[in-house]
Amino acid sequence: MKPCTFVTTSAGDDMYRFRDGCKAFSGSFYLRQVIASVDFQYGTDLCDFLHGYLNYQIEHHLWPNLSMLSYQKAAPLVREICKKHGVPYIKENVFIRLKKTIDIMTGTSSMLWFPSHYEKKYLELDAADDLVKGKIRLSDKATQMAEQKQ
Repeated sequence: MKPCTFVTTSAGDDMYRFRDGCKAFSGSFYLRQVIASVDFQYGTDLCDFLHGYLNYQIEHHLWPNLSMLSYQKAAPLVREICKKHGVPYIKENVFIRLKKTIDIMTGTSSMLWFPSHYEKKYLELDAADDLVKGKIRLSDKATQMAEQKQ
């Protein structure tokens, strides 16, 4: 059942795919984890247990090292943040997701391409963020060296 679960949470005509890779744990990375994954129904301990806690795929993709119970706590917060910023957060019944997966597999529908101009812009923002972080680290190192000389 696990392979079926993973495919159904990452396939559908409402899921995005991307042309280029991105740096892990960058802004682009986190956005992609949300818009290229789906959660199944969740919210009660019984429901989560019956899904083997695999119903929290968005949260799992954001933070793969968290415990299963942490996903349960994080999900409403992630959903609220997505709503605030206009990022689609999809949570659907497993059987609806299975139908969407079959449609993709049989060619009845296809996944969405993330708009290339946005993808490029987000990757540029990630690179700029890395540059700023690098300059801050260099500045901190220079300050430390100057303090050591005194």
